[in-house]
Amino acid sequence: MTARPRPPCILLAAAGGTIAVVAMAALGGCLSVPEGVAPMCHTDNDCDRSHGELCEEGVCWGNPPPGPYAAVVSPPSSRQDLVAREIPQLVIPDHGWVGDLTLEVPVLLSGKLVAFCPPPLVTCDPTPLAGTVTVSRPPQFRGGPGFKTTTNVAAGASFAMPVRRTQMGDDPYTVTIVPDATRQVTGRSAAEIVPPRRMKVAVIDNLATQAIELGGADLPTISGTLRDSSGAGLANYRVSAFGHWDPTEPVVEVSTVDYTDASGAYSVTLSDELVNTVELVARPVPATSNGAPPTAAAIHVTGLGATAASARDLVMPNNLGKPTTLSLQIQGLDDQTGMIGPVSAAQVSLTGSLTGSGASFTVADTEIADASGQVTLRLLDGDGLMASYRLSVAPPAGANRGGVIFDQALSSFTMLPLVRLPPRIAVRGNVVYGGKPLANATITARPSLRFLWSLDATAQVFVASIPPSTTTTAPNSGDFVLRVDPIVEQTLGHYDLAIEPAAGTRAPSFVVREFAIPQTLALAPVTITYPFQLADGMAPDIYLPDAAFIHGRVAAPDGQAVEGAEVRVYEVSTQLTLCSEVEHAPASCPIPAALQARNTSDAAGTVRLALPR
Repeated sequence: MTARPRPPCILLAAAGGTIAVVAMAALGGCLSVPEGVAPMCHTDNDCDRSHGELCEEGVCWGNPPPGPYAAVVSPPSSRQDLVAREIPQLVIPDHGWVGDLTLEVPVLLSGKLVAFCPPPLVTCDPTPLAGTVTVSRPPQFRGGPGFKTTTNVAAGASFAMPVRRTQMGDDPYTVTIVPDATRQVTGRSAAEIVPPRRMKVAVIDNLATQAIELGGADLPTISGTLRDSSGAGLANYRVSAFGHWDPTEPVVEVSTVDYTDASGAYSVTLSDELVNTVELVARPVPATSNGAPPTAAAIHVTGLGATAASARDLVMPNNLGKPTTLSLQIQGLDDQTGMIGPVSAAQVSLTGSLTGSGASFTVADTEIADASGQVTLRLLDGDGLMASYRLSVAPPAGANRGGVIFDQALSSFTMLPLVRLPPRIAVRGNVVYGGKPLANATITARPSLRFLWSLDATAQVFVASIPPSTTTTAPNSGDFVLRVDPIVEQTLGHYDLAIEPAAGTRAPSFVVREFAIPQTLALAPVTITYPFQLADGMAPDIYLPDAAFIHGRVAAPDGQAVEGAEVRVYEVSTQLTLCSEVEHAPASCPIPAALQARNTSDAAGTVRLALPR
């Protein structure tokens, strides 16, 4: 076997005359082995030499799992002379030393934002506009995080963003520019003058600060008037359009912004290179900068052409009603005391909608319940709207007095103003590593992809926004209890349980994937074991897999060590069958690579990581 460099940094701690090794890494960061922890080895013979392990720093390095692995190496924020690097295929030798992970010198993507000046005008205002510039690029390995950075540009200023040099075979960068929409006391905001813009850019060298034009001579517009049922103009509505440059991405604002005056007239200009259709959205806004938003319906018009001009005159129906308020008391059953009590800090949303004349008219309000569980929502009291209102409630993270309500008809609550939340399910277990309970580990349950992709788009957004349930294992044992929602939209929950050991252990971070809430136990506490199963009764053990320890050195292009660089190691998924097993998976099947370990480099550039086997 070829000899490899030995990591120059050895961290030792003395306790009671015993020299103990300090330093391992896992998903949550540096794992400093506490004083008194015995070394794993003294010589290579104490390690699994048949699988390539070698002893250094009192640790058996090597014998990694098969992978495949990829990595992202990022410089510390203080090193503006370096830029992050993706390693699509991280080769981990049997002995665990991955060698130098070399960062790169960035190039600058520079520019200033200016409004298009139509000829033959030569007196346009040359002052650069304010806006937000986002530069992104797809990941270089399947399911990776990719690259994304954002900067805010002030009026009159330019920007210079460090990025990795575009190399042969690389995707170009996607540059998305969104003009600033902050309303001005005098004059118009940048978003009222020009629409957003998206463009593809390859950056092979530092770019000179060039003028990037927003707007254009032949961009399509949507115009018309907003009127009430009596024909009077609707003032103080913010009007814009939402759509796509890429149909696989969420909708975003893709037009200029206009504010209606007493006449109700509006006109917005669309961005170029849009696909499919756009949705026109008009929302009521405060009449003054410090005023409260009025209780009035927003207007939505879908299916408008994205590449041709159109006109829409819109009239509010006469049965929306008048502004009123609805006070609710949010309650839940405490599964520890058996008592019903208020649920404070719950997010409560109410939405009602009417459709007619090619548009929908929506009233929505979201408020946070106070310490007594009380919340007051604003709405319109028209008969048609009252029958359409639907309620959603998401308790805060860790709440044990009830779970979520999603999109439930307000009329179905027979005890208004009391709203009783359904129970959450207690999930418990005992985490064990190396035959011993793993104390003080952080346990977090998040909805799995199977759960999310079994729901439609609206429910996916709601479930993804629920604060994840998090707890820690007991100080003197590996026991834990956390609570999750057993069912949403008639879909039983599936969760990923992330286990992140506390600093001072050699245990790897690990994720118990796809544990499902059994239908027969949907309201009863369940226990988790690993290898995976669910059981009722006494808490069995979750056995963490052994750790495979690897290390390497982060360096600059000149070979100098880089301290404080972050290294993240991912396992790239090769199993894509999930997308054919669920109803609402995206067409691109974007299963993310699984983050297995991360840590930062020390003064010698050495980074140490623990991978779960």
